[in-house]
Amino acid sequence: MDIRDIELIEAVHRTGSLSKACGELSISQPTLSKRLARLERTLGAELFFRYSTGLVATPVADYVLARSHQARSQLRDIKRHVELMTSLDSGELRLGVGPIVEQLMLPQVLSRFLETTGDVSVSIVAEDDQTLLRLFADAELDIIVGPFSASEQSTDHIRGFEMVSDNIVAVVRASHPLCGADITEATFAQYPLISPKAQGTVRGQNIPAGFNNLKIVSDNYDSLRSLTLSSDAICMGPRAVFSTQLQSGDLIELPLPMSVEWKSALLVKRETYTTPLARHLVGLFEIVAREVNESLR
Repeated sequence: MDIRDIELIEAVHRTGSLSKACGELSISQPTLSKRLARLERTLGAELFFRYSTGLVATPVADYVLARSHQARSQLRDIKRHVELMTSLDSGELRLGVGPIVEQLMLPQVLSRFLETTGDVSVSIVAEDDQTLLRLFADAELDIIVGPFSASEQSTDHIRGFEMVSDNIVAVVRASHPLCGADITEATFAQYPLISPKAQGTVRGQNIPAGFNNLKIVSDNYDSLRSLTLSSDAICMGPRAVFSTQLQSGDLIELPLPMSVEWKSALLVKRETYTTPLARHLVGLFEIVAREVNESLR
């Protein structure tokens, strides 16, 4: 059985009709009938019950359909690995990053990547942690960097590399009424709280309910910083994303009655990591992560 057989089963199941499936597959009905009959002989089982109202999948076909998504992902993995193996000085890497990684690390990594590679391109998507993991599992992305735990995500097939870790802080504009005041959960409730949605390593931590009562949720830190500077909003996020404004005194860090840590990790499939291009990009992320972590001490 190959991918064309799976596509045939999917088309017949989706349409419930050989004639309609022919249209989707762009083949004649006699050809489709012969392919389906040959496939059933090879498997030694019927794939569809033939009723006057149409074709209905048998348990065997249901099993194939249930596993077809995994099979497609495995085939994409094989194809991508071969592409990477044969494209040392040219080709494309598909990278996925979280919004914080996009700000803290990506510019430095990409500038060094441009300086050290030939005719190679990187396509980049910025998504939340669950979307990145799904695209990675489906072989749509080669490398992902986001709010993950390297130890929790590492498996026999996936390598995890710890990246940047930082404390979650709350910041306000320099003239905010809370500057110098005692901060409690009740105090926070008096002012609008804005932040990205909790993801990955932050989501599972014990954060008091009052600190989750967000007025605005956005992954755009430029917008969040601008809003914080021009209003009485309290903004929460990793300290590093506010470093410039904290150093200039435009934003002030509020003391928090709890400690929350944001961690990030890079995930790459082990077979992908064996290719020079992927290994090079991972190495650049490791270098930049060390630099960012040192700057946070």
